[in-house]
Amino acid sequence: MKIPYKRRLAGTFGIDELKEVNTKTLHAVLATVHDNIPYTSLVAYAFDYQEKVFVFLTPKKTTKYINILKNSNVSLLIDTRENTDRDYLAGQAFTVIGKAVALRTSKRRERLLKTFLNKHPKLRGFSKESSTAVVAADIQRCFKVTKFQEVFHYK
Repeated sequence: MKIPYKRRLAGTFGIDELKEVNTKTLHAVLATVHDNIPYTSLVAYAFDYQEKVFVFLTPKKTTKYINILKNSNVSLLIDTRENTDRDYLAGQAFTVIGKAVALRTSKRRERLLKTFLNKHPKLRGFSKESSTAVVAADIQRCFKVTKFQEVFHYK
């Protein structure tokens, strides 16, 4: 198996690929920052293609939530790894860069929460706790990497 070693911009991709990866994966790695120090967390997420946002839940007392309140810049890494040799050429990684906001009581919050719970029904009880925040991260930039080197940007 030959793995390319030269990174190259291979083109663009669209919303359909984000919809597809949303149906295939449950979790993402969320990166937040505080005082220029990155912090990563595993989150259950859902993609809302109408608003082009990623939504996730988190307890309000977590480091990630406190970081988001101080600095709304976030990044999500969503990948299709299966932890097999096939990943070298078939695995895909999506990096979403955006701004996150904790949603207060509103129709938008309820709609995005419904989107999230349609994908993660087992988290319904967690979503109802008063200490749980619903967070939406909009897409400012998004990249897809395949074969470790082929880079596509979202259009």
